[in-house]
Amino acid sequence: MKISVLVPTLGKREKEIRRLLETLEKQSYKDFEIIFVTQDNHEIVKDIICKYGNLDIKQIEMSVKGLSRARNRGLEQASGEIVVLSDDDCWYPTNAFEIIVNAFEKRQSAIIVLSQIFDPEKNISYKNYTSNEEYVRNKLQLMSKSSIEVAFKKDLVMNKKFDERLGLGGEFVCGEEVDFLLSNYEKNAIFYIPEVTVYHKKKENGSSNKQIIAKGAVYGKNFNIFICLLVLLRDLVLKKEKNFKYFFEGYNEYFKRTN
Repeated sequence: MKISVLVPTLGKREKEIRRLLETLEKQSYKDFEIIFVTQDNHEIVKDIICKYGNLDIKQIEMSVKGLSRARNRGLEQASGEIVVLSDDDCWYPTNAFEIIVNAFEKRQSAIIVLSQIFDPEKNISYKNYTSNEEYVRNKLQLMSKSSIEVAFKKDLVMNKKFDERLGLGGEFVCGEEVDFLLSNYEKNAIFYIPEVTVYHKKKENGSSNKQIIAKGAVYGKNFNIFICLLVLLRDLVLKKEKNFKYFFEGYNEYFKRTN
């Protein structure tokens, strides 16, 4: 199984891009390509990747910005059976792709495989994960997933790509990966493995108002109002977050812009 690694970038993180490529050079599983979708600073990225001639790297230059647009453009050019979503500031353990391929081979019905993120600098998990491997049983289990946890079979999701209204550079600043997972959800299609496949620095800050608005848009698109109210009450009780105003701003705004 060939892997396509999609890396959208603005070309501003030169040090991090080098770190990413250095860890990709060390992968135990060798059948992969890397697709950089550059939305700015194209020459800077080109100068970096030309130093890694032992890797199979493509660069796609875009004149417009948008994370979901970049991912969709990269998907169109991907030649791998499996797509791994990456960021220019993440990096990988040496056995990452081996773990992912093994998961797909063992679970033939899986369209999507989810895994874990780890921060090796702080020696902590990126978030709270369950220790049991399992098929995702309901859509609410997908709401806290991050894009770099996601790998999928390309041919089986091409008709349900990323909503370009969601994600950085879109109308709403985030939520594109969760919406993508929800759009592709079906029984025994998404499988979770309790193994680390990617590294990223753990973020400490909470959600901004713009992120809560985007969350409202994603929930509004994918769930009924009853589920939305339950989620808001949960956040109020467990997280002490009073997100009603901005959540429903996003909930309503998504439908206004759709209609």
